[in-house]
Amino acid sequence: MKNRCKDCGKCCLDTEMILSQKDIKSIINNNNSIMKEDDFALMNNFKQYQLKNNKGHCVFLEPSLKICTIYEYRPQGCKFYPLIFDLDVQNCKLDEDCPRTNLFYKNKDRLKTTCQDIKRYLKTELELEIE
Repeated sequence: MKNRCKDCGKCCLDTEMILSQKDIKSIINNNNSIMKEDDFALMNNFKQYQLKNNKGHCVFLEPSLKICTIYEYRPQGCKFYPLIFDLDVQNCKLDEDCPRTNLFYKNKDRLKTTCQDIKRYLKTELELEIE
């Protein structure tokens, strides 16, 4: 992880990160070991794939080092984080669970552009109906 995330990993605890089919294929294709979808993804109650947890953290978190073992090809939602889309208010916001949100998206134009990217991702990759 980049320096802003060093020694944190809080976003990887009890994760509910949604996965697109592209995310799943990327993880399988880029992983050095033989990996199947069932090894890291599960179908949630909303019929969406999401990352599995192992002992309270993402299956790809190395807990002792607090690093992501698939950082280069992590899911798109992880790349956007800590900017998330709040379905209740239909807008992007910085996740309150991240203790270092002040280190991300300092540039307002980048924040706005990334929010548009998130909306496009949710509509096209996850096929969610959002405003």
